[in-house]
Amino acid sequence: MKKVLVVFAIILCSGLISRANAQGLELSGGWAHATQDFGVDGFDLGAALWFGRKVTVGVNYDNTYDTTRVGTFELTSIGEISIKSHLQNFLVGPRIFFAHKKIKKYTISPFAEVQVGASHLNTTITQAGLADQSASDSGFTWMIGGGADYVLSSHWAARGNLDLLRTHFSDSGQSRLRFVLGIAYTFGER
Repeated sequence: MKKVLVVFAIILCSGLISRANAQGLELSGGWAHATQDFGVDGFDLGAALWFGRKVTVGVNYDNTYDTTRVGTFELTSIGEISIKSHLQNFLVGPRIFFAHKKIKKYTISPFAEVQVGASHLNTTITQAGLADQSASDSGFTWMIGGGADYVLSSHWAARGNLDLLRTHFSDSGQSRLRFVLGIAYTFGER
């Protein structure tokens, strides 16, 4: 399933990049955080096509990770235990912008978004003196949420969004909050 999504993303991105000289291509990136047992942090990359002044359809890739030490056992015979988590999300879907809001001299563009795709989670538990234990799974994912663009110029915008990320690992569903702070560049006028 992961290979199919990678091929789909490459085909979609190649179509997006071929339109780079035309108006309507947006590239974005930033810091991403997703909640779970200990929370994971990393980066978000995205590309989108503008369809009019209110709608974009895009692809997003999140690469988040965390290493957590379980300090309770460090001074016992069990020793140090660490948990490494790596969560990747491949998502595609629309973003709908609402009317711009002028606050003093600043322009804010609120939006709502819905995306679907797949996620991959890899977790490794390391304990001193024992072999590492590792498990991973891939599954269907959907996301719903929104945010706002703080328009810096006709091409640049600072973006913040908060989403409900619903993953489906090990034949059950998990709900996470996804928070992204980043920047977006639009070729042509927004």
